[in-house]
Amino acid sequence: MSNVEFWIRDFPSQTRQAIMEAVETARLAKVRRALRLFGQLAPELRGTQFKVELLSTYSLEPVLPTLELALSCLPCQAQLQLAPLNDIEGYVSGTTDRSSTEIPNARVVLWRVEEFAPEVLFPLSHAFPDRSPVDDAIQRMRRVVSLHKRHAPGMPLFLSTLALPQNMANPIFASQYSTGAFSAVGRVNQAIYELTSNEGGVHILDVCAWAASGGKNYTDPLLDFMARQPLSAQGQMAFGLFLARCLRPLIFPRAKVLALDLDDTLWGGVVGEDGVNGLQLGHDFPGNVHLRIQRELVELRNRGILLVLLSKNNEADARLAFDSLPEMLLKWDDFTVRQVDWNHKHENLRAAAHELGLGLDSFVFLDDSDYEREQMRQMIPEVRILNESGDPLQMLRALWETDAFDSLSITAEDRTRHADYSVRGARDAQAHGDDLESFLRSLGMEAAIEEIGPANMERVVSMLGKTNQFNLTTRRHSHAELQRLLESGCIALALRLRDKFGDQGIVAALLAVPVENGRTLEIDSFLVSCRALGRGVEDSLWADFVRRAIQKNATRLKASYIPTAKNSIVSELYDRLGLKRVTEDSFATTYALDPVAAAKWPSWIASKNGMYGK
Repeated sequence: MSNVEFWIRDFPSQTRQAIMEAVETARLAKVRRALRLFGQLAPELRGTQFKVELLSTYSLEPVLPTLELALSCLPCQAQLQLAPLNDIEGYVSGTTDRSSTEIPNARVVLWRVEEFAPEVLFPLSHAFPDRSPVDDAIQRMRRVVSLHKRHAPGMPLFLSTLALPQNMANPIFASQYSTGAFSAVGRVNQAIYELTSNEGGVHILDVCAWAASGGKNYTDPLLDFMARQPLSAQGQMAFGLFLARCLRPLIFPRAKVLALDLDDTLWGGVVGEDGVNGLQLGHDFPGNVHLRIQRELVELRNRGILLVLLSKNNEADARLAFDSLPEMLLKWDDFTVRQVDWNHKHENLRAAAHELGLGLDSFVFLDDSDYEREQMRQMIPEVRILNESGDPLQMLRALWETDAFDSLSITAEDRTRHADYSVRGARDAQAHGDDLESFLRSLGMEAAIEEIGPANMERVVSMLGKTNQFNLTTRRHSHAELQRLLESGCIALALRLRDKFGDQGIVAALLAVPVENGRTLEIDSFLVSCRALGRGVEDSLWADFVRRAIQKNATRLKASYIPTAKNSIVSELYDRLGLKRVTEDSFATTYALDPVAAAKWPSWIASKNGMYGK
């Protein structure tokens, strides 16, 4: 299943067919028909509203229907707002009149070398221009970022890289000089890569890499000259889907777990039948394909994706392969959960989900067996099946092409996620019988409460987007929406946790908005990562929040529990914290605390802020 097919999997068959026909043909009439059918879908199928600002040095107006369809497939209710042509600085600084005051979910800036530094396309006619045109282009790009950060803090900004010119004479000659077009593109792009690496909330839209994959198939010189729009019909659709995929992580969190097979997946052959010496893994075909699969999996693990092993094998045989094959890149301990037995894999996956405390829709499944994939598809439809066949090269391509693990950044919590889950067993309270508090004290936990701001906003937005179980309202705030809450005087807190096993980073967050002339604070969001459940961190965060509310002279707290299919574990949290129920129905339970009274900090958690003791 392609990414687009996965995005629209819940649509009615007629709508799915119309969208796929539009994608395959790129014909405008089919695009408009697909958009019309999408607009007739129920609101819950069309997804959340998602507004994108498009700023460009070339015309995008003819491409808007195609871009809208691509984004709608995510799915979302896409609203595209096009800035005046080549008025990037004026629009970003707010000096250009706008048709809407609604804060967009993302801003995208598109430019190309033809407008950025045209002199480098004709070096002989400009006496081999020095670096100044490129330096001017880089300075303009930096100015745009500075204006954006000043006038729209918190709004995600996507900067496009420059594509190499596809239509130019003497490309061989152009590549021979440091002042040529290709060198200029490389220098500008390098500056963009460096800037986005150092600026939070600024992301790459790598048009250069995208265009390189399609080359001249994506361009139309006639359209460029006639309409200042360089994309062919095929290029418009391809670019729309590329843009949609780049923006998708703002709406949908990535998968958290990849569950995978051993035999004919991590290596060629069946260890129980062929023996370790008969397995294929190395630098010759087909063992080199399996080696590359392992290399991709190691990279996913280091990006924070948990690996779960599901194999029908004798565990001793599997361990022997890991210990004996010299080319093995993955180690036994790289798997957070290992289910190596003869049970059904869908049963073992459910057990792994329970052990990790994660939902089934957090899992992706990779297996060479048609039987196993079909059984998983039917028994646990929430699990995404990654590959379509058992061919090792197709499995590798599936890893290359999937958007299941897409993210716009990697946090410190991502880098340590595997290690943290790997010691969950050591933190298991059952090891201490019924003496839970004694066990919790033994962990040596220390919490630091900090205000939410630029340094931690990326992590908090990520948590808001994917935390399901311990989440009282499940509100999915974007960067822009969170920034707007901060500017409204919201008390916005994040909790960092350490224990004797290491630093777990930010594991909890709370947002409270002032209402009723500021004397009342209403809890907008209260959530704890599943990695930190059962340790009392919610009590620490609540105690510190109440202390701050009292300092702000708040006389009343309001809160809501909005039930979902996954957050029943917090259905009585506010009751336990001492709030009184005000209203209750199937949609929400509302609470109040009046007057505001201090809450107790858990005695087994130390406060790094120094406000509380053990």
